[in-house]
Amino acid sequence: MKKLISIIIAASFALILTAVCFAEFKASFAITGPDSIRAGNTLTVQFKADGNGICGLLADITYDTSVLTYKSSSGELADWRVEVNDKGGKLQIWAEENNGFKSPIKSQKTIVSLSFKVSESAAVGNKINIKANISQVSDAENELSGLTASYSVTVARPLSSDSSLNSLSVEGYKLIPEFSPKITEYEIEGEVEFTRNTLKINAKANDKEASVDISGARLSVGNNTVKIKVTAENNSNTTTYTVKVKMKQDPDYVASSDASVSNITLSEGRLSPAFSEDVFDYIVYVPYEADLFTVNGDPKDKNAKTETLGPDTLTVGENLFVLKCTAEDGTVNEYKVTVMRMEEYNVQTGTEEETETDAETETETETETEEVTETEPETEAEPVTDETETEAETETETETSDSEPEDIGSAMNKKVPVWALIAAAIGGMLAGALGSIFITNSLKERK
Repeated sequence: MKKLISIIIAASFALILTAVCFAEFKASFAITGPDSIRAGNTLTVQFKADGNGICGLLADITYDTSVLTYKSSSGELADWRVEVNDKGGKLQIWAEENNGFKSPIKSQKTIVSLSFKVSESAAVGNKINIKANISQVSDAENELSGLTASYSVTVARPLSSDSSLNSLSVEGYKLIPEFSPKITEYEIEGEVEFTRNTLKINAKANDKEASVDISGARLSVGNNTVKIKVTAENNSNTTTYTVKVKMKQDPDYVASSDASVSNITLSEGRLSPAFSEDVFDYIVYVPYEADLFTVNGDPKDKNAKTETLGPDTLTVGENLFVLKCTAEDGTVNEYKVTVMRMEEYNVQTGTEEETETDAETETETETETEEVTETEPETEAEPVTDETETEAETETETETSDSEPEDIGSAMNKKVPVWALIAAAIGGMLAGALGSIFITNSLKERK
């Protein structure tokens, strides 16, 4: 009995284990896309897989080639390799996990996106069907087959391109001319009182799917333009209607007389003196290369207006620009800007002039030198004085003493006889003795 119970328990455990193992691998598929499509549009659908441990699959996608033309595909699953082969009316999809079985599908994922072109002749109301037959799906150990998925969409009517108005009116005022969907520019009859700062515009689109946007209905004193923009259902076609409105001025209002500007801007250069709203005359220096120039300024008062008068292009020398500011009450200020365009500098011409000048200077210098040289021989010789003679003698002695070594060397080289040398020495001694006696006698006489 115990043995039988053990066998039953073991068999039950095996059945439970088998059921658990089988339940661990599951797979389902779906094709999703837009709720509606129109003729001529691009239809993009997503082929999705859901399961617990899917590592690979093989599927065929079929579609109606009379309505759809296959264009492209794009894989959207990381760590997966996906291939799509067009077999003419049938797409074969092969997908495999490519990360060593580390990235299996465990929840719904998009395997691939497929794009089709819808035929221009697709009839409104017709259904477009796309079907997937999954012939094989695996978790690397187990396989499933015979699974399917499908998608169906109805061809909708084309989006409207009608961006016209069906009606337009301004509460309390008459439009001129009378409204017509084909007329886009209007004005109201008369002027709006200054106490009424907004207008109530009634505008209705001809197509209920079109949108209407109104701007400029809040008014200010003077001329105003109200714009009514109609955008068609297709978001491509638009039409803008305008209504011109003039608002009266407050009878107690005093117009501004401020005709000054808050700044002066130049396309190049710098104002001299520095800008001040009370200074009306300026000068600007620009290089020769600046042939175009602009002067602009902003009025201090928002109701004032400015304009610039001046030449279109600069000439060398003076060019006058006048920045004219007109106040709300008609007061005018004129800011004058004199633009001095420099003359063109030719580097080559300047170099030639310098070279010619240097040549002329050198020629004159050479001529003067020649004249001085020719004049020098005509100068009379200065008389020779005792000092001059003494200096000459000194120079002669010095030259003689400097040349003695060469004379002795020459004498030695010529092998002078010994008796001649002895005689010269004795003569030198006698001459020295006589010189000493002569000097001694001279000193005695002076005493």
